[in-house]
Amino acid sequence: MTVLIIGGTGEISTSLTYRLHGEGHDVSVLNRGERPVAVPAGVRKLRRDRENRADLEASVSERYYDAVIDFVCWTPDHAQTDTEVFSGRCGHFIYISTVWVYGAPQRFPVTEDHPCHPVEDYGRNKLGAEQVFMNAATGGRLPATVVRFHATYNDYSPWPSILANDPTVPYRLRTGKPLLVHDRGVLPTHFLHADDAAVALSGLLRHPETTRAEAYNVVGESLTWNGVFHSVARALGTDARLVYRPAESIIDAFPERTWPLNGVHQYAMSFSNARIQSVVTDFAVTISTEEGCRRRLEASRLPDDSADEDPDPELTARIDALIRQGR
Repeated sequence: MTVLIIGGTGEISTSLTYRLHGEGHDVSVLNRGERPVAVPAGVRKLRRDRENRADLEASVSERYYDAVIDFVCWTPDHAQTDTEVFSGRCGHFIYISTVWVYGAPQRFPVTEDHPCHPVEDYGRNKLGAEQVFMNAATGGRLPATVVRFHATYNDYSPWPSILANDPTVPYRLRTGKPLLVHDRGVLPTHFLHADDAAVALSGLLRHPETTRAEAYNVVGESLTWNGVFHSVARALGTDARLVYRPAESIIDAFPERTWPLNGVHQYAMSFSNARIQSVVTDFAVTISTEEGCRRRLEASRLPDDSADEDPDPELTARIDALIRQGR
């Protein structure tokens, strides 16, 4: 099977590139070549910009693809361009979306027929793109499938945190500092390792006819935020001290780092994998959050003697100040 991955060096797409290549598929990746991520020998690297329509058209003028998977389609305009460029030029198109399109859950578990009312621009743009692809699929112009992921990571991703771009979690745990957690830490969430995500995507490629114009949730281990941070601590060989503050207080204190919390992490997030597992029967969550953190640790080779080195003293001081306010 000839497969074009738009992206190919991101958290999920790197794992998918390796998996598809290992399965014997003819894989090409299209990206700007800015990430120093190696791909397997034999994978065609198309150094092009998905924002440039001519670059996308050049990719399909060279060959017909059995499948195209777009990891970097962020807006309805991107989706419209994809629909126009790849219509009639690929056998199956998979759009990588997000469970953020649902917004605040109304029932549990959240299945694919749940109402979609996204609460911020990221979710609204992804939902708008989904609608473009679904209209194209039902209209017979593009055989598209939508996949909604949540909290995916690989061995080199940032450590779990309620703050975006927070490198301090291992430091705080290893030095006995408490972690900041929203509310009481009892809201459920999911974490999915990219290697498991790749199994789901690879499996969908085997079913282009039955999955067109369909959406699928693909999520990982279900656990509370307390469970997340205790998993991280166990992977680091220590215990977690957790301090709770209202989500609103954390958002007010860190407006530049709390877009995930302000988006969906302030809600209980519990999704069903039943639909994807009915199609891709070999998809399962095989890598726990704790095991994923151990893999991060091995990949980063974080030495024991670095435990006292604060990677971001300014952020540490701000976290400490919010924790002290509640005493």
